[in-house]
Amino acid sequence: MTFVTKPSSILFLLLLGFFNADAQLGPSSLNGPGIAINTDYLPASRYIRPEDSVKTHSTTATKRLSMGIAFNLSTWKDTSTGAFRNWSMAVSGSYMKFTNEKYENAIMPNELLATDISLLHTRNLRGKWSLMAMVSTGVYTDLEKISYKDIFINGGVLFIKQQNAKFVYGFGAAFTNAFGTPMLLPGLYVQWNTGKKFKVEIVVPEKFRVSHKLNDFVETAIAVRMNGGSFDVEKYKDDRRLLSYKEMTVGWENNFYLSNLISVNIAGGTAFLRSVDYRKKSLSEMFKTMPEHKLSTNWFASAGVRIHF
Repeated sequence: MTFVTKPSSILFLLLLGFFNADAQLGPSSLNGPGIAINTDYLPASRYIRPEDSVKTHSTTATKRLSMGIAFNLSTWKDTSTGAFRNWSMAVSGSYMKFTNEKYENAIMPNELLATDISLLHTRNLRGKWSLMAMVSTGVYTDLEKISYKDIFINGGVLFIKQQNAKFVYGFGAAFTNAFGTPMLLPGLYVQWNTGKKFKVEIVVPEKFRVSHKLNDFVETAIAVRMNGGSFDVEKYKDDRRLLSYKEMTVGWENNFYLSNLISVNIAGGTAFLRSVDYRKKSLSEMFKTMPEHKLSTNWFASAGVRIHF
């Protein structure tokens, strides 16, 4: 069996970056203005060859340090009609260090850096509809050489409907220059949650989370999270400069609310998927299947702190 990356997975990575600018923060992701810092450790896992699915003796371990800052620029609301407009900004960064052992040829990257600054605008429309527009630019690189090729510009517009207090959905379009030529992609967003003490959250494409608030200070949860991104890299054959990294984890998350301003989270569980693939930065490459270089299932640990403005 050969592992390949389908076009839908590339679309998923691009949309993940659009809908969640601080995706790499995982359980430390901000839901409002504040600062978040998170660190993750994924221990050495054996490399699985794409051509025959053989689990080799080559191994890769990953350490990640992430940080995000979000703040409001301006907010306007008409209390008589409910009309509102909001402008906000976010700055995020994530550094991943890969420790690769016993590889005959370089396959996994040595390090990846993603930095991003984004501007977000939301406003109400008619009825239960609202609009969310975002534009961001950042550097996504393997740090071998930083040039204009490492600068990615993303953005898009979503029309969102608050169906009821629990269910939100939206559709629109996102654009990116990740493949060199700017291109437009369809966008879909779905969020569903229930309750206060016991809550189920489904945010497509980011997470599925079931949580229970034990008291005012402790919240515990089980979560399935998708993570990833695209990077411009230097050292890969046949001019395949676009690296796509994907990660899926299932874990137990615990949030401790030390005060109204500070919360700490600790998480751990299983990393079911970690993989990379390489392709050329051209539109035709987006629709090709590529060998997917996977790492075997292993545990992970995560810890972070959030300061809420």
